[in-house]
Formats: sequence, structure tokens, C-alpha cells
Amino acid sequence: MKYNSNRYLFIDAEAPRLIGLIEDDDIRAVHVLSRDSKVGNIYRGYVKNTLPAMDCAFVDFGHKETGYLPMKNVYPKSYRDEIKGGDAVIVEVKKMPIREKRAVLTLDYSLRGEYLVLLPESKGIRMSKKIKDKTIRGELMRWASDLQPEIGMIIRTEAASADRRALEREYLYLYDLYERIERSRNFLPPTELLRTQDDTLDIFNRYGDLPVVVNDKKLSERVVGEREIIVDPSFSIRSTPKWRSRFNSIFAKIVGLPSGGNIVVNTAEACHVIDVNSGTVKDDSSFGAMRRRVNLEAARVIARQIKLRNLSGMIVLDFLHGMSESEKEELTAYMSDAFLDDLQITTVYGFTAMGLFEIARQRSDLEFEEQYRRAKKKYQDAMKEKIKDGKEL
Repeated sequence: MKYNSNRYLFIDAEAPRLIGLIEDDDIRAVHVLSRDSKVGNIYRGYVKNTLPAMDCAFVDFGHKETGYLPMKNVYPKSYRDEIKGGDAVIVEVKKMPIREKRAVLTLDYSLRGEYLVLLPESKGIRMSKKIKDKTIRGELMRWASDLQPEIGMIIRTEAASADRRALEREYLYLYDLYERIERSRNFLPPTELLRTQDDTLDIFNRYGDLPVVVNDKKLSERVVGEREIIVDPSFSIRSTPKWRSRFNSIFAKIVGLPSGGNIVVNTAEACHVIDVNSGTVKDDSSFGAMRRRVNLEAARVIARQIKLRNLSGMIVLDFLHGMSESEKEELTAYMSDAFLDDLQITTVYGFTAMGLFEIARQRSDLEFEEQYRRAKKKYQDAMKEKIKDGKEL
């Protein structure tokens, strides 16, 4: 246990910079620290045109392509019959443009803090289901009700252990932000970025009690908050042999299993397909026992790879066949539990009549491989320009 903890965050300063979580000597989460994702960003924009036949509108929010605004994402609902070209709107990006698809927008924007989420186009108070203690739930609900909020609010899991003064400060900050955004609705220029979603802050908040390992002293000085900072120049998620193979597995088509089996990840236009193979498994036990062991190993690795790679849409798994009903129930229960902490909305459907296993995962951003590729290209292009400028001087 090198850093006196089997769970810690890391920031790898090598370009492109990465932030992630290591637990039990394995990479559990990894994100590009500086990336071009606009998911969660809030913009002022205006309606370019509406298409009643497609039940949608297109919004100019300051980017090359207009955004796609389905009518189901138009709030309040009474506005759906009145929305027209030229209307000034506040939008949040729900999904990044993928291939030929435009960015998906919503008028139901949200303002996220560490403990609370304000929903300007909603009403009522909701609370994270992960807060189990009835006493704490009651106290938080009474606190929120006393505020008499005019807009919707979600009380996040982290609020359970927060000081009430911290909750009050965050509520006042987010409410002031909401009022400033609404006041700017008809300002010029007609399109402007009003708030950017900081994924780094979200990760720090989610794992607020963990130490942070940073391999760059200057970068460590920019880590905010009261937390343990460990500066280790030798740490590298991409160069150290211990971590390199595990990081590279995120991009690999074939990923090995401890027993000698493997999974094969294939991506098609409409879905991802993951096959489980027994490979070179050497097992003196029965075929049934071997099959169960390989399938359970595969389930653990698949759940982890789906989250690391940020796979989304329909995901089809093909486990080793011939399972009993109890084995299928065991796998379904495991996969359901494995996605309880997932940041994306994930639905585990289980086995079909054909023996395939189906999962649907919310698509809101690019896959990690594409995010990483873009960030790497951006850095390389910037370096080429820097070298070019240096030569010209």
C-alpha cells in the first residue's frame, strides 16, 4: 500500500492530462482532464426554426452546427405550442454531437453543486435514494422545505454528511447564479456560454475523502480544497509498467481474464457487442464449474470496461452458453449491482430468449477512446504550432 490507502485519486500531468480513481490496485475510473466536451454546459441562444412535422426545433447556441431541441425537452410544457423562430432561450447540452447527429439540447437546465442541484424549470424537492437513514432524510427535507424554493431541487448523497451552513451557502450561491442566468436571457450577444460543467469538480466531490496523487508539483498547487496531496514524480498511469498495460486495455479489442479466458469488444453502428471466450482456461473441474467461473470473471471485467470506456447505447453480451436459471439469475444480479454507482443512467435488461444479455446505457458524451484521441491531437497540433512559431522567430 504505497500511499497508505488502497483507494486514491490520481492526476497524471502528462499530456493530455488525466484524472481518475485507483482502488485495490486497479484503475476504476479515468477521465480526460482538459477536453472539449460541452455536455452540461449552459448557453444563451435563440430558436432558428421549428419543425412541427419532426416535433423539434433547432437552436443557434454559438457553435458551428445548430443544436437539436426535441419538443419533449421544451419547458414549461405550455411553451411547446408557442415556441417560434427568434425566441431567446437558455439551453443545456444533454448529448454531444456524434458523427452525423447534432448536439441534443434541453430547456430544462440544471445548476449542480457539491450537495444540491437546482432545476429552474421544475418544482418540488427530491432526494438521493442513496441516503438511507430516515432521520437524516427527514432533517434534510425539513431544511429544504423551510427554504420554500420557487424552483426544483435535488438533494445529493453528499448532503447527508454536510454541515447545514455549507448547504445554506451553496443554495444561496446556486440561486444567485440562477437569477443572473435568467436576467441575461435577452442580453447581447444573442449566443453566449453562461456556465461550463466542471467534470474535475464533480470527481473531487464524488470522492472527497480520498488522497490525491499528483506527478507534477506545480499542478498539485492548483488542487483546491482540504485534502491530502501526495506529490510523486515517478507516478504515471501511461508510462509505469505496472499501470501501462491496464490503461492500454481500455483501448484493446481483446481483454484477458484471470483464468485465461477473454472478452472481445466489437462496436457496430447500432450497438456494442461483447463476446466471452473460454480461451486457454485450464481447469480440472467440470465444464459447468469452469463456465460459471469464467462468466463471473467476465461480468466483473465487462462492467468495469463499460464504465472506463464510457460505452453507451445498446450493449449486448454473449456469455458462455448452457447456464442454468440460477446461474443466469446470479449474473443478472451481479450486473445490476455493478451499475448502481454509475454516473450514467443504465438499465440492465438481463437475458433474452436467445440467451444474449442486454444492457442499455445513457449516451451523453463521446466514448473515452474518442475523447482521448481528440485531446491528444489537440495537444500535438498545439505543439506543432509552437515549434513553427519558434522557427519563424
